[in-house]
Amino acid sequence: MWEQIFTYFQTSAHRWLTMLSDHVRISAFSLLIAALIAVPAGLICVRFNRIEKVVRGLFNLLRLVPSLAVLLLILPVMGTGSAPATVALVLLAIPPILMNTVAGLEGVPPFMLETAEGLGMEQTQVWVKVRFPLAAPLILAGIKTAAVEIVASATLAAKIGAGGMGELIFTGIGLFRMDLLLIGGISIALLSLITSFLFDLLETMLIKYNKGDLPMKRKKAAAALLAAVLLSVNLLSLPGCTQSEDTAIRIGSKDFTESLIVSEIYALALEDAGYQVERKMDIAGSIIHTAITGDEIDLYPEYTGTALLSILKLEMNSDPDIVYNTVKDAYNEQFQITWLDSTQINDTQGITIRTETAKQYGIYTISDLQANADKIRVCSQGEFEYRDDGLSGLSKVYGPFNFQSITVYDNGLKYQILENNEADVCPGYSTDAQLINTDKLTYLEDDKHFWPPYYLAPIVRNNILEENPGIAKVLNQVSAKLDTETVISLNAKVDIDNQEYEEVAKEFYDSINQ
Repeated sequence: MWEQIFTYFQTSAHRWLTMLSDHVRISAFSLLIAALIAVPAGLICVRFNRIEKVVRGLFNLLRLVPSLAVLLLILPVMGTGSAPATVALVLLAIPPILMNTVAGLEGVPPFMLETAEGLGMEQTQVWVKVRFPLAAPLILAGIKTAAVEIVASATLAAKIGAGGMGELIFTGIGLFRMDLLLIGGISIALLSLITSFLFDLLETMLIKYNKGDLPMKRKKAAAALLAAVLLSVNLLSLPGCTQSEDTAIRIGSKDFTESLIVSEIYALALEDAGYQVERKMDIAGSIIHTAITGDEIDLYPEYTGTALLSILKLEMNSDPDIVYNTVKDAYNEQFQITWLDSTQINDTQGITIRTETAKQYGIYTISDLQANADKIRVCSQGEFEYRDDGLSGLSKVYGPFNFQSITVYDNGLKYQILENNEADVCPGYSTDAQLINTDKLTYLEDDKHFWPPYYLAPIVRNNILEENPGIAKVLNQVSAKLDTETVISLNAKVDIDNQEYEEVAKEFYDSINQ
């Protein structure tokens, strides 16, 4: 375990620093925006008591909505990347800052306000010189609470391509890599502790400052520390400080092994050709099309069958060339996206069943599955039930599937769930490494030929190709080296041998360039 952790930092320290930087940037920027909203809102609540309940009630209501649900609600509007993640974190952070601001301003002893007015201070002076300084420690405590919550919740940003330590955690779950889970979890825990310590230090200095117990040198140190924290927040929130230049090619991938490997191979090829590359990996399949059409990424590998059924919602066709040409023409016309040359990877979608269950009920085709659906427990990834190339489309061809139960799990856990007999079937793909050399799982026959061919090819936004015409040649040369057998072996190295997808992609890329 510790040897794996040591090896990770030896080989991937730069990657860890990038994820840490993304995590801090998203957290700091979200906290800054939340404070800029919540503190003035708290002031308004105290000044105008009639609206206090409305304002506090509104933000407390928003706080009840899980951050993941907020992300899903705003994705159609804002697309993927840092923006929707920031909005979700801001909504999470506003309530504690708002409540502490109100409590701090209302908690100033009346006699101190009367004394200030007796000294001839105007209302503005009372607020600036008395109320806010005395309320500052409590306001700062609210900001600290919000900061710790943001740091912990920012892991979700990785699910929509915004980066952060969540990448390590979700990858660790998918690969059952305890070393990655520990690195990601401990990194976030330490970041939370450091954040809490810094705010505690600021709060202590602020209290002493208000009491007049802080020596002049320490007053200057406190002011310098506060200025440094604020400067860091502002610098980290500037996109240019952590993101690549505008000229970088932004490569995305879906959130499963095969897509991650192929995307990384394309990224290595472009870097080798002299292009600057920005990786935005591990994006949910349900939103990656929104990411490329919304100018969040420039290219990623897509499947012809997915494009035909899920994106374009056209009728099924079993001819690979017809499907490829159909989606190529439609993408260029509708989305200004170009399909480059196809690989020879045909990752046909299907359904995998426990062999024991298949023998028990005589289920070897999808028609058999439909007839015995009431006895079957489904392990889903949340999209299978609703996609046109999933259960929704299957039901139109095979009839309704009245399954005994459908439970959602992370995609990386599906075969473990079947192995543990916690479910009977799950969505599968013909290139899944777990299907190799095993008699415990059976891949069901699509006897009514519902699914079209799923050939993998890189798709690129037209404006990027116009600016960088050499991209096509680079990626087409790589695609020519990729076929189904090759990608099955690459998937196995990640999903069975527990290697990291970056290492597997690098090893393969080096092998085809010798």
